[in-house]
Amino acid sequence: MTPVLIDVTLAIRPDMPHWPGSTAPVCEWETRLDRGEESDASKWTLSAHQGTHVDAPSHFIPGAAGIDDIGLDVLCGPVHVVGIDDDSPIRAEHVAEIPAGAERILFRTTNSTTGRLHKAFDPGYVAVSAQAAEALVAKGIRLVGIDYLSVECFGATDFPAHHTLLGAGVPIIEGLDLAATEPGRYELTCLPIRLTDAEAAPARVVLTR
Repeated sequence: MTPVLIDVTLAIRPDMPHWPGSTAPVCEWETRLDRGEESDASKWTLSAHQGTHVDAPSHFIPGAAGIDDIGLDVLCGPVHVVGIDDDSPIRAEHVAEIPAGAERILFRTTNSTTGRLHKAFDPGYVAVSAQAAEALVAKGIRLVGIDYLSVECFGATDFPAHHTLLGAGVPIIEGLDLAATEPGRYELTCLPIRLTDAEAAPARVVLTR
């Protein structure tokens, strides 16, 4: 059977949803063919946390691993897409249903089924509760992904999900477009831009089934 490749990366564009207080991506043209210049050459300005991206432990943990320190053996390999059907935060009970031995988890929530990532920012997005983050670490999960701009519940001031996961050395993939996926097992290829001394980086993420 021919493998099916599913690109779960958000397209970067100036009008894409972005976190409140951050700036949208900006594209500037340095040279243009239609201006009679020798080539098209663009310059993009965007946050390291724009669109589909990976948070490294150093995002919240001083002295922890940066984006260029995360091994490909963590970012790539078998992954379980876990379906969550309600709009409440992901709970420890959801984590308890994850198959034994799973190391990488992507949460496909109503963020995907309602198209939240393709609309204006919605503070009611589904995120990971503090208790679920603790349960993920206790279960030995090595990587966690979610289908919105943050794994954290909006308005959280102490950022428990980030602190728990990143504090345990668990990278987080945020901004995944999982609308075309179904719950189940896949092979994950996650390749963040290799930025030096950075706490995060945009990534191209592909699932293979």
